Amino acid sequence: MIRPLIWIGAGLVMLVILYNVFARYSAHDALVRAEARQVAGSSGDAAAKSVKRTTVAAPSPVPIAGPGPTPIDAPAPSLVATPMPMPMPMPMPTPAPTRADSARKVGRGLSFALADPSTVPVRIAHLACHGEPVPLDHPHRGSCNPYEGDTSCRAVLPIACYRSSGAAAPPNLEQDFYKGWTHGQLGATKPIMGAILTSEPEASARCEAELGAGWRMAEFHDGGGGWGLQGERQDGLRAGTRYWVYINDQHGNCWNSPPG
Repeated sequence: MIRPLIWIGAGLVMLVILYNVFARYSAHDALVRAEARQVAGSSGDAAAKSVKRTTVAAPSPVPIAGPGPTPIDAPAPSLVATPMPMPMPMPMPTPAPTRADSARKVGRGLSFALADPSTVPVRIAHLACHGEPVPLDHPHRGSCNPYEGDTSCRAVLPIACYRSSGAAAPPNLEQDFYKGWTHGQLGATKPIMGAILTSEPEASARCEAELGAGWRMAEFHDGGGGWGLQGERQDGLRAGTRYWVYINDQHGNCWNSPPG
């Protein structure tokens, strides 16, 4: 009877002890929770105050300065581009004068004249370097100048023309190196300024245009030698004047002579 009572009493003591332990634990847990809420509240207030202080302390944004208003009377900016100064052109080098340029600057031409008609048979013409009148502009040893031309190309003279016909020389005709027989005919065009003649073909074309087919400008060597020509006399030849004649191996023509 006594033993069961002892066990009941021991059980009650254990219940009291467990209740006290549980009560203390619950009280301690409530205290910890309360302190945690207080700490959390303090931290929130501090953060809020910090944010508030940052917001208040933040500087106000500085306005960006824009262009001021343009006065009404101020001139509008020009939309036309200012022209850039053009560079001065470099001078071109002057080319060396050519023989064609010299001809254009007016040189001298070779000329012949009729020799004394009493020295040849009738209907025979003798055109010679030493014929009359003598050249005065640039003579060579007092006569014609086949090397550089003897008469200014500004002069207006007929062109001496030649056409080959195969004609035989008259039996009584005196011939030599300086007055050879041309086996053809000699004539002349109307007077023309020598500077107009820019080539032998151009001069020969004038002979053909005025005298007919087969005619060309007379050449210094047409008699087989030089310095004089003899042939059958045709239209255009007369005394008292000189005639343009060309030379094929010297610079004595209006188109290739040095400037005079």
